[in-house]
Amino acid sequence: MMRRFPPYRSRQTGMAMVVVLWMVSLLTIMAGSFSLSTQRNTGLVNNAKERARGLALADAGVHYALIMLSQPDPIKRWRSDGTYYKVALPGGVVGVTLFDESGKIDINSASEQTLRTVLGKLMGGDEMAALSLLDKIIDWRDSDNLKRINGAEEKDYQTEGKAYVPQNKNFQVLEELQMVLGMTPALYKKLEPLLTIYSGQDGINPQKASGEALRLLFGMDEKAVADFLNLRRTSQPNTPAPPLNVPPGGVRTIGGGDTTYTIFAQSRTEEGSGAGLKVVARRQFSRSNGAPFAFLSWKQQILGSEQTIPTELGTPR
Repeated sequence: MMRRFPPYRSRQTGMAMVVVLWMVSLLTIMAGSFSLSTQRNTGLVNNAKERARGLALADAGVHYALIMLSQPDPIKRWRSDGTYYKVALPGGVVGVTLFDESGKIDINSASEQTLRTVLGKLMGGDEMAALSLLDKIIDWRDSDNLKRINGAEEKDYQTEGKAYVPQNKNFQVLEELQMVLGMTPALYKKLEPLLTIYSGQDGINPQKASGEALRLLFGMDEKAVADFLNLRRTSQPNTPAPPLNVPPGGVRTIGGGDTTYTIFAQSRTEEGSGAGLKVVARRQFSRSNGAPFAFLSWKQQILGSEQTIPTELGTPR
């Protein structure tokens, strides 16, 4: 005769099975969540390690460039005219480009005529707009509170609702130029590669200037720029190319340089990651601390896979 269990026993058994199933499901979800969290944390750690390796490699590229700039033999010394160098180092490769700051316009030392020429060319020949912005730049960097005809002083910035006023002294960093009334992000983006605060001279050294500076400031066409850059590339290292014929009444040409440099370094590790650095370094002729160079600026750059270091002469050396 078949044994029968009371109905409440069947219900208890069913509830127990449901609880067990729920517990199994919950544990499965928790295990999956823990596994996913572990994978994510591992991925973050690996990414951080790769980023650190890329930055260390780019850092090594910057210091390698400083060593090559210090070579006593001019044949071995690296050029600072935008020539692109590619260096194999332990753990990956680094691409390095150096630009002498004398190949740019010094926003603090440039005369009104120089700034007027630069702004006029970048603003499509709009003379009135260039004069207006010129006056505002001069008002920012001069030491007085006297407002120029088209300029702007403290009250004008307050009227515009700005939380700052003109500093009435030289620009301390180039990015400060973005704070001047009338300066737009689009215009600053065009100006930034052409300007510096480090040369201390009124004018530009064509032997160190970028192709874009030659095109814009001296009105050279693509062929003339290419020919001149080729002359620079094929001349003996660190010896001037033939003088550049420039139209009068524009930007002054200067010599000198070989003192302050902008160094772009982009690394690529063996694992395929990388990092970028933009560094400004100045020679120290009296080495109180024993270092041949002082770093004036050190910035990381966010580089996508499609981005490359700025180059003028193209072929890696």
